Amino acid sequence: MPVTTDPIFSATGLMTTPRPTRSAPRVPLEQPMDAHALAETVFGRRLSIDERAELDRFWRTDWSTHRLSLAAEGDRSLAATAVAFGTPVFHGSGAGYALTFHPDAEVVGAVRRGLARPASWRPALLTTRGRVMELVDAEALHPSPEEFLAALDERLAHGPVSLTVPAAPDVPAHLTTRCDGVATIELVVPGTACPSVAFVEAALVRAGVGALATTRPYTTTAGTRGPVLDRIAAIQREFGRMRPGAVMLAHRSEWRARVRFRGGEQ
Repeated sequence: MPVTTDPIFSATGLMTTPRPTRSAPRVPLEQPMDAHALAETVFGRRLSIDERAELDRFWRTDWSTHRLSLAAEGDRSLAATAVAFGTPVFHGSGAGYALTFHPDAEVVGAVRRGLARPASWRPALLTTRGRVMELVDAEALHPSPEEFLAALDERLAHGPVSLTVPAAPDVPAHLTTRCDGVATIELVVPGTACPSVAFVEAALVRAGVGALATTRPYTTTAGTRGPVLDRIAAIQREFGRMRPGAVMLAHRSEWRARVRFRGGEQ
């Protein structure tokens, strides 16, 4: 998921991007899990018969060969429903792809295990421009919130932005990292013209949350992190049968996405 990493905010005057973990990722291993139990944890209640049938649509699909289209409203709606049920979604973002999922602690833990990330791993938080300040501790911002948002808008015109910000007090601890004594989050916001904005907005509304958890898709070989995958075919080969299962929501044209976001087109 290509992002702008040039920081537009610093809580301490030194902070830029999240400090990399020293723990090497392990080779991904499939983890058995009960999809219904995970969804019921997210919903806080038992699933209805119709909900169980809807959830089974995601888990019985072979996502190593099947994919949805980011350009199709119906496919975006289906993927948004998957997120609300606790099912992760690989989706187009900028010129590449992201893996996005419900921020519930149980879902984050299941995805972490499915990707073989270390126990110390924290996902980034993905949200839309209008919800940014719900996640940020405005009192800890330097410069002011107004200057922060103005600078953010300028950068969003060129594509997705990723930055480290002080977390609002109500952001759960399993989504934050302490940096110089400050609880922080890595915040990702899709670019203004990014086709993923409609999907993210739908998923936020469907899940009833202010932000989603997200990470970049990359492989691990013998405990070593590989390159970020930016083609849906490669993601399907690597993660099509991961557990928890993940929906594939692809760019309509990967070539157009790369030209648009790497070639300077707005």
